[in-house]
Amino acid sequence: MSDANNIWQQGEGGLSQQKLTDYLEGRLSAEEQREVEAYLAEEGMESDAIDGLMSVSKEDTNKLTEKINYRLQHDLRKQSNKRKKLFKDDKWGWVAVVIVILMIVLTYWLLNMSNAN
Repeated sequence: MSDANNIWQQGEGGLSQQKLTDYLEGRLSAEEQREVEAYLAEEGMESDAIDGLMSVSKEDTNKLTEKINYRLQHDLRKQSNKRKKLFKDDKWGWVAVVIVILMIVLTYWLLNMSNAN
């Protein structure tokens, strides 16, 4: 899976999935726990997420993460396909563009003809 489509992709100074999982399961050293707690104290959204994750089992958390990542990838592919098809399947859009260009050329030609006389 591409990192750009992964909900666990962390920004600078963010928590990794493994570190967060270890924190929730109590496998971090005291120093690492303090680092995670200090980070969470600064970040409101992640702190709220931790509160929610503490009430969910590890297996459920992993299933939810996979489901969210799948939906994220699906939605991103869907948006990408819409952008690619903007004019590809829109024959009337192309006809309108050609007509407008022809009208511009014709107007330019007529104006030049009238100015020449």
